[in-house]
Amino acid sequence: MSPTCDTRKGSTTNIKEQKIKKMKRLIRYIVVHSTATFDPKSSQFYGLYHYVVERNGEVKKINGHQIVVKNTDKVDNEAIHIAYAGGRNRSGTLCDTRTPAQEEALFNKIILLSLLFPSAEIIGHDDVVPDAISPGFPVKEWIRHYEPDLTLPVA
Repeated sequence: MSPTCDTRKGSTTNIKEQKIKKMKRLIRYIVVHSTATFDPKSSQFYGLYHYVVERNGEVKKINGHQIVVKNTDKVDNEAIHIAYAGGRNRSGTLCDTRTPAQEEALFNKIILLSLLFPSAEIIGHDDVVPDAISPGFPVKEWIRHYEPDLTLPVA
């Protein structure tokens, strides 16, 4: 039996998987992006992010924290990448297209990530790549001034 197919305890595959699961990365940045897409019905490739916030506010985990996602070369080895689905309007212009549900979910996920990685700086893609128009809003200013919706739903 090939070591790559062998799932018995102590096999090469299991040892590699255990090392990957135990490996920790130093996270210095939480980088906020947009997916730069418009049509929510078209199939999306989200492999460039650790998390994506859908238009309805659902947060999808795409890659584990131990995975180095190749998105912005300058910080990839020390970054967690989170994007909201959208960032392009009907005419194709890159801009802020977050829904209220996305804004709330994005803020909440960033808070959770900042608790996991307390020394990480929260930045936008455009803070790393100045020519970029992603995520379409000034992340640091938004974090400073955002007021979460604290209303509780009526049961």
